[in-house]
Amino acid sequence: MTDERAAGSLRDRENELAEVQRIAKVGGVLVHLTNGFENKRSPEYLAIHGLPPEAVNETHQDWVRRLHPDDRERAERQFLDMLEGKAERYSSEYRIIRPNDGEVRWIAAEGRIERDRNGRPVRMVGAHIDVTDRAQAREMLRESEERFRLIADSAPVPMWVTRMDRTRSFANKAYVDFVGVPYEQALAFDWRTILHPDDAQRVVKESIAGEASLKPFVLEARYRRADGEIRWIRSESQPRWDPAGRHIGFIGVAHDITVAKQAEINLRSVNDDLELLVAQRTAQLRSRESQLRAILETTNQHQDLLDLEGQVVYANATALSAAAVGPEDVLGKRFWEAAWFDEAPAVAKAVEEAFRQASNGATSRMDLELSLPAGRRLFELALRPVTDETGEITAVLAEAVDTTERRTNEEALRQAQKMEAVGQLTGGVAHDFNNLLTIIRSATDFLRRRDLPEERRRRYVDAISDTADRASRLTGQLLAFARRQPLAPVAFDVGVQIDSVASLIRPLVGGRVQIEVNAPDKGMLAVADIGQFETTLVNLAVNARDAMNGEGRLVISAEPAVEIPAVRSHSARPGDYVAVSVADSGTGIPPEHIQTIFEPFFTTKEVGRGTGLGLSQAFGFAKQSGGDIVVTSIVGEGSVFTIYLPRSRSTAAADPAPAPHTDLTSGQGHRILVVEDNPDVGRFSTELLEDLGHWTEWVRSADQALAALSENEFAFDLVFSDVIMPGMNGVELGNVIRERYPGLPVVLTSGYSSVLAENAHRGFELIQKPYSVEALSRTLRKAIGDRSRR
Repeated sequence: MTDERAAGSLRDRENELAEVQRIAKVGGVLVHLTNGFENKRSPEYLAIHGLPPEAVNETHQDWVRRLHPDDRERAERQFLDMLEGKAERYSSEYRIIRPNDGEVRWIAAEGRIERDRNGRPVRMVGAHIDVTDRAQAREMLRESEERFRLIADSAPVPMWVTRMDRTRSFANKAYVDFVGVPYEQALAFDWRTILHPDDAQRVVKESIAGEASLKPFVLEARYRRADGEIRWIRSESQPRWDPAGRHIGFIGVAHDITVAKQAEINLRSVNDDLELLVAQRTAQLRSRESQLRAILETTNQHQDLLDLEGQVVYANATALSAAAVGPEDVLGKRFWEAAWFDEAPAVAKAVEEAFRQASNGATSRMDLELSLPAGRRLFELALRPVTDETGEITAVLAEAVDTTERRTNEEALRQAQKMEAVGQLTGGVAHDFNNLLTIIRSATDFLRRRDLPEERRRRYVDAISDTADRASRLTGQLLAFARRQPLAPVAFDVGVQIDSVASLIRPLVGGRVQIEVNAPDKGMLAVADIGQFETTLVNLAVNARDAMNGEGRLVISAEPAVEIPAVRSHSARPGDYVAVSVADSGTGIPPEHIQTIFEPFFTTKEVGRGTGLGLSQAFGFAKQSGGDIVVTSIVGEGSVFTIYLPRSRSTAAADPAPAPHTDLTSGQGHRILVVEDNPDVGRFSTELLEDLGHWTEWVRSADQALAALSENEFAFDLVFSDVIMPGMNGVELGNVIRERYPGLPVVLTSGYSSVLAENAHRGFELIQKPYSVEALSRTLRKAIGDRSRR
């Protein structure tokens, strides 16, 4: 009985130890090293590494394959070097990819090496600890520190962090620039050495007292800048504390207040003059005295006091220096006729109107731009009434804030964000097109071989053709996002198209995804490009499938809407719309990604699972069609993408004409005028048309084309023109031909053109570059056939 109790007690302790290991994410490992690597893994080890119970005796290579590719060589080399050396302790940290869920985890491995009398390793006993949370926290701290440094370095004022020994652990760029020494020297720089001699004793004493108080304190003094100029600086410091509450130093920031100090001196001089003037004035001027004193007690921004006639009775030093004038140049003049507005008569008129409103009791605010001796400056101007004790308006205070630097910085930030977005887009385009060009270049090189078998030759030709199609689709998606793709909007029945697309996407999403369609059978018409509409629904359905990992519920709905809700800084837009939504039961979209999912090449999928252009195509299509796209998502529950398209007032959907069933690769001897400014493209186009059986004449500009037509308008059956050309473009040429020669068809071609996209509704036939022989022949036949029918 005693043995049973002892065994039971031992099992309890073992269970408790296992539970502790599970809670602490610690797994045991035992490796016998006398005959290769004979491993034994504890259940906790298997759980940490995402291994099944039967992996308890996994091989050394199993462990190596599980290591993250970026850590594999280092971790294995470290383990083997430890065995080959004399060390008795093994310690390492690396990442693994768990086979059960594909998740990346950080592992801290600790072990003890047992060696025989000859120093050869016999056995290793160790433990693996899952330290993923700690590693992620460490990375987040590093990123946070980097963000702090970037923010601090972008600040225009000196900032620093001081240790207890009064050296700095950090100083921003403005601080380093002010003291004028390299960063490392700036950390140990003694700020007392650049104090103005008249301020040094006072400021050092105030600094010591402020630090001893362990409370925030302020110092004002003059300092010698790196360029030798003396500047008034106001520094604000506050104590730093560690997590245990111990005082570890100070954080400080400084502001250049030289202008303010100089203004104080000037204001004192003005005050003396005003006191003498007020003493000689009547009782009415005594009232103004208090008003002028009030101005002296306000900030040192651009301030002017105006009487009820608009005449300037006071201007502070900042306002005078901005116009490079003295008080005698502006006092007594109407504010809007003074020197500040000499170069801006339109602004002066607006200021006069604002003064009228202020003199009637209303505060007026406006943004304005002035040309001053210092250059172009931007201001925020406010004019507000000044009242006496009885509430009667006695004057108008004009106060302006110079916002030039702030707006310049804001514009620089916007430009930086724009360039970052352009960089991301350019990188994505370069990556995808380089991949496509690699295929084309390689296939072309192989086609030059004379001994290439015919089957292999056909394969390379097909690869070039397929790759050209992929490149065309890629440019189409980019043009869709940029809202520069030519669209052919028609009124179509939304319910019918959704049913058609639902049938198309069923094999795409798989049998484990339940598709539900909630749309009216007929009668709800939208105006958009049908092909782009179908492509958008397919893209959204494929994204939904991936978000559900191939299993879940997909609902496509359509209903009328009276407005587009507020989204992406736009207010709600009332109107008559059709709202088509695609809802899934997938993983949802994290809030931090909602604002970026429509950017080109942004994707959260692994490599090979998408280009990141599907949602950008949907966004561009909706916006260019006169609508928008809205997304709502809850992480863990799913997402809903809703496309708003203009609703048609018509009661009948467009009926596309059937395509003629003819041989598409041979012509019928039609006479075609080719208009193309690029010599290479022009030669290729004419040769291609002649190979199709047509007769061609090639000109290089719209003017030459019109000249050829003026000689004999019946000499050609069709005009085939590029869109982008010097001088008159293809769309403009087509309009002239339509007006002068109504029966002559025009076919336009272009790879990209904002002019074409904006004028797609004008009814010209369009073939987009790059085009196939079949597409070219089909388009020409359709255009000439339409002419025959007319």
